Amino acid sequence: MPHRSMDETLDAVGEAILDEFAEIVKAGHARYMTYRPEDLIELDVRAQSACTYCHMHAEADRRLIGRDGIRPLEVRGGLKLWLFESANVVFRLKKMDEDGKTRNYPTKQARDYDAQKELPDLPLPPVRLTAGYWLDATGQVINRVQIARPNGRRVPTWCAAVVPNEERKVGDRIWVDVTRERRFGGI
Repeated sequence: MPHRSMDETLDAVGEAILDEFAEIVKAGHARYMTYRPEDLIELDVRAQSACTYCHMHAEADRRLIGRDGIRPLEVRGGLKLWLFESANVVFRLKKMDEDGKTRNYPTKQARDYDAQKELPDLPLPPVRLTAGYWLDATGQVINRVQIARPNGRRVPTWCAAVVPNEERKVGDRIWVDVTRERRFGGI
């Protein structure tokens, strides 16, 4: 497994792919928010996450299938991934908390993915990343789009926020490190 820093990993991915994933994530949530208000009110957080997840993957399919150097992968157990061969990185799409941690009851495949372990049908050694979104308390607004490197523990190794287009400054990176400092073995 390549041991690359956040800078090395995200520089290898490149701004175009980070922007692409940010747009995919935002499009998935935007599609969910077009549901009729009377339908939205009936859906709990779990249903919202599931619907948004499906919309994100449909958007990723529309944008990424057939592109050179990008392969969709589905690992047994339903884990849907995107392999970016030139960057040697594989992504999955998920809802996250502020620290880039996903909240669910993961399958064995998802736990192995997060721990950067070998998976059937997924060649080693791509770095496993999670691209996703962190919502505000209302569940209506994306606080930020994030890229995290899970490690199989409580909190990812690192988490980066993709800077929205309207907040970018020429010459600056399009992402910011939002990894919280860990103290005394926790946060």
